[in-house]
Amino acid sequence: MLVEVAPGVHVATSEVYTTTSTIVVGDDGACLVVDPAVTARDVAGLGAALRARGWRAVAVWSTHAHWDHVLDGAGLSGVPRWATWSGEGIDDVTVARLAAQRDADDELARALRDRPDDRPAPIAPLPRPAALRPETPGAAPTGAWRVLDHEATGWPGPRTLVLSHRAHAPGHSALLLPETGVLVAGDMLSDLEIPLLDDHAADPVGDHLAALDAFASCGAGIVVPGHGTGGADLAERVAADRAYLSALARGEDTDDARLAAPAQRAAHEQQRELVLRRPGRPTAPR
Repeated sequence: MLVEVAPGVHVATSEVYTTTSTIVVGDDGACLVVDPAVTARDVAGLGAALRARGWRAVAVWSTHAHWDHVLDGAGLSGVPRWATWSGEGIDDVTVARLAAQRDADDELARALRDRPDDRPAPIAPLPRPAALRPETPGAAPTGAWRVLDHEATGWPGPRTLVLSHRAHAPGHSALLLPETGVLVAGDMLSDLEIPLLDDHAADPVGDHLAALDAFASCGAGIVVPGHGTGGADLAERVAADRAYLSALARGEDTDDARLAAPAQRAAHEQQRELVLRRPGRPTAPR
């Protein structure tokens, strides 16, 4: 089911990891679909919802290269795909690795056991790098945000700003829709998940903090995380993530409510080990 969170911005949520898929409706019903997920039935449902409203998918955006953000399915097959990370040069071995990660996922397997008529959504053709241009001088927000070239992507939608950052995964991106104040954050700013670090990064805590700084000043009124529920609480989410990262970087205990979930507690313990193993201390929050 699609829920309109702002004019022209609709969100569907899968029961698998509370994963969101965002639809941004442009001129004449032309839609940008962000991170369609997670099962084949979920993705087919997105396509059916668009058709029922007289809309059509003309572009798909993948916020990052994790298996649950590069999925395909009925209604989206053959639609051009875009990202700030590049799928060019990625071979069939990489696609097979993403599919293997999907098939080994316990939460997806649990959901499919209750859906005998469902199956995993297929891995999509990997995206092309999106055409971005610098923000207009004097326009807000400034800094690392870039303007999506709608003509190049073939999507006649509202003005869209793109932030490419290093938190959580290389080439991770977020989309900001200034006209409606919506921030589509990818796997960031979740009310259910702690900040999940890229364990291959040289400074995963610092990478996360840099992205949070950009989010804090972007002026969004509504946040749509990749996993969790949306809300009009950007400042509170940024503060919660900074507090968690501060405790993690200093090796201190935290009372973050998200750690009540066993999966988040397990991820936290792994991240504590990651931080302790690294030579020197990670970047501490400001």
